[in-house]
Amino acid sequence: MKWQQRVRVTTGLSCWQIMLHLLVVAVLVMGWTSGALVRVGLGLCVLYGVTVVMMLFLQRHQEERWRNVGDVLEELTTTWYFGAAMIALWLLSRVLHNNLLLAMAGAVILAGPAVVSLLAKEKTSLEDLPPKHRVRH
Repeated sequence: MKWQQRVRVTTGLSCWQIMLHLLVVAVLVMGWTSGALVRVGLGLCVLYGVTVVMMLFLQRHQEERWRNVGDVLEELTTTWYFGAAMIALWLLSRVLHNNLLLAMAGAVILAGPAVVSLLAKEKTSLEDLPPKHRVRH
């Protein structure tokens, strides 16, 4: 087994995803040591937002090669979402000093995409169910 495959099996992440995480941590540490952590955090959140918008745009493109780029961006944004959410919550805590509101914002930020994903799933109609699963009236 190649070392990249061992890393993937052990961590669940590809090598480029791990390198991206290490790069983000390095940027955050550099921002912290230089006293520019708020600006670095804002920049990372903006970069994440731009990546999400590009992903949404490219996944619906007519050319397959651009859709493949959109799929890579989807994997990137899925991997990086929790870090971006934590940075956004930390930035929010700099201006919002109510712990209850911060907890609610954190719950919305972290659970929001999962709830939207569950609500956006197609609902199965009664015609799609096999006869043994039909509801009798």
